[in-house]
Amino acid sequence: MDNVETYLYGQGRVSLALRDAITGALGRFVYVGDVSALSAKLTTEKAKHVESNSGQKGTVRSFGIGKSCTLDMTWHQFDTDNLAIVLQGTSLATAAGTVTAEEIAGPLAVGDVFYLQNPGVSNVIIKDSTGTPIVLVLDTDYSIEDAAFGRCRLLNVGTFAWPLLVDYSYSARKAAGMFTTGQKEYALRYEGVNLAEGNAPVMADYYKVAPDVLAELALITSGSDVAGMQITGEVLRDTSKPATGALGQYGHITQIAAAA
Repeated sequence: MDNVETYLYGQGRVSLALRDAITGALGRFVYVGDVSALSAKLTTEKAKHVESNSGQKGTVRSFGIGKSCTLDMTWHQFDTDNLAIVLQGTSLATAAGTVTAEEIAGPLAVGDVFYLQNPGVSNVIIKDSTGTPIVLVLDTDYSIEDAAFGRCRLLNVGTFAWPLLVDYSYSARKAAGMFTTGQKEYALRYEGVNLAEGNAPVMADYYKVAPDVLAELALITSGSDVAGMQITGEVLRDTSKPATGALGQYGHITQIAAAA
């Protein structure tokens, strides 16, 4: 009897769980957001022997001596948690707060731009450094060009004594650094639906994935689609899994039957 034709047109969600570097224990799985491409590339390294006695140099032995798997993905969820993964960095959250007497070094000239040390500013008050401080007047002595970035411009030098001192409030924020950690390892789970087969569920698990650092991050985008982050990760052999187990030490793909 011929096999029933089965095809694949996949969509789905990708989640990662950080592996403990020593024990291999998994943290919680975290959904990475919209992923428009996920593909696995499997290769085997072979050793070959070509005979030298027939005059035809025929290959008489070919056998595998190694195997590897890499995952290629395109992520679109642009947040600091994802950036920390692909930049080999740390995600840092800063709560909203206030600043008193932040110094603006000078002197600056009329028209010069200066930045406050925190973005998302409000309630800005600028004074000079005289014994009885002069309070600068907004939109006369200085302007706040963009409060989101903390960007200000000096409009009048007056007789102000430098440095200028700034009191203000700032909003909460999150940031991701670059190269602040080494390469980490994650378990990856794909929960997919196969549109070609009536949205049949398909699951893929890769036990130990080491993502490479992001090769390119497009911060200025053109065209008709949002930016994507091209991620490549090597699937490593997980020696905590049984070497002779049916599902191996790298990963497996599962087709799930409809519930009865």
